[in-house]
Amino acid sequence: MASRTDPGAAPEEVSAVSFEDSDVVRSAVRVEGFHDDEFNYQLIRAMGVADYGGSTVGECLAVVAEITDGSPTSWTRAFERLAQRVEAEGRVSLAAGHRVSGRDHLLRASTYYRTAEYYAGGSAGGADAAGARSQACFSDAAAAIDPPVERIDVPFDSGTLPGYLVRPVLGASGTGPLPTVIAVGGFDSSAEELFFQLGVPGAERGWNVVVFDGPGQLGCMRTNPGMTFRPDYEVPLAAVLDAVLALPDVDAGRVALAGQSFGSYFAARAAATDLRVGALVANPPVVDMGRYMEAWVGTDVYRMIRDIRPEDVTGVPEDLMPRQMQWGIEAICTRFGVPSFHAWRDAMASYRLGDLTGAISCPVLALVGEREGAEPRAQFDALVAGVTGPVTSRVFRPADGASAHCQSDNLRLSAQVTFDWLDAELGAPTG
Repeated sequence: MASRTDPGAAPEEVSAVSFEDSDVVRSAVRVEGFHDDEFNYQLIRAMGVADYGGSTVGECLAVVAEITDGSPTSWTRAFERLAQRVEAEGRVSLAAGHRVSGRDHLLRASTYYRTAEYYAGGSAGGADAAGARSQACFSDAAAAIDPPVERIDVPFDSGTLPGYLVRPVLGASGTGPLPTVIAVGGFDSSAEELFFQLGVPGAERGWNVVVFDGPGQLGCMRTNPGMTFRPDYEVPLAAVLDAVLALPDVDAGRVALAGQSFGSYFAARAAATDLRVGALVANPPVVDMGRYMEAWVGTDVYRMIRDIRPEDVTGVPEDLMPRQMQWGIEAICTRFGVPSFHAWRDAMASYRLGDLTGAISCPVLALVGEREGAEPRAQFDALVAGVTGPVTSRVFRPADGASAHCQSDNLRLSAQVTFDWLDAELGAPTG
């Protein structure tokens, strides 16, 4: 690099040179997020899947400039525009015979549509445009993945639970039945997002990975609008286990559940009641969803005296009620199948493990970020102390670069901890 100093200057004088007057711009991008904490987390979440091809850092940072901090409407529009541009480029690449380029673009477009969907509306109908495009882009990319990702539909309750089977990368596993992880998402996850979080890293290590959308998740509710969240999630998970164990290359003795966010509550219920579950990953553990939600939204809001229905907040000025709160009321009422905020709060009393915690006797891996807050840490401690099987725990520190919820800021480290533990507990695939 050229220096604007005397070539004969002493080293310490050169090192003091300022670049403020440089006419060479090394980066026009400024790494700035949002003042709104939830916006900031959702941005990190979208950027995090770049580890496995689900986004690019540059595209995510570029779209920040188009978003008004704290405005769900501008968030949705900006990410949907990005998704449309990336999808269009991907389809041009595919049409020209550029298979890898087209696949990569469609996988990223799937993430950006899902990210737009987060604030597109609380209901399956309101989010249908972005969510349906996310599924479509992923499905079209799936055929160009090596080996192809297979669509599966699990029969359940007069409908189906949509998902995908991610098979091991060629040469990553041996012959015969393989160990299998079933990824269980949370409140706003999607099967497509779980592909990047657990599907790709598992397949690289020789594991089958099944990702799916269950009752209450928008990917399921688009075609099954009556399938809302339910406290006895071991019931739909039993149907998923039935379907997975019927696959010819699944080792029935080596099946694990990996719960992400609220999915750890769902997975824990199945681990407590279904002996087919050989191991449980809880990331982070949720033993009482009501307590978790109260800590998230704040006690004043959670315990407010006035009841609110989705129709009560339609068109309310933002200075009287933030748009995120309006979105949240619609989302929880629709996805939990209740008419009002109080009805949802009452329903939360059933979403707790209670005595079932002691019935979990399989090996457990409990994960949490040090900065996730006091309530997540308390629920982590409760699960670790309450299960009767062997427990391995890991608290991710800020220095790990993995202190965000579900390690969204460092999926590679999360995958290393998760799958190294699964290899040790259930037996690694052998090549």
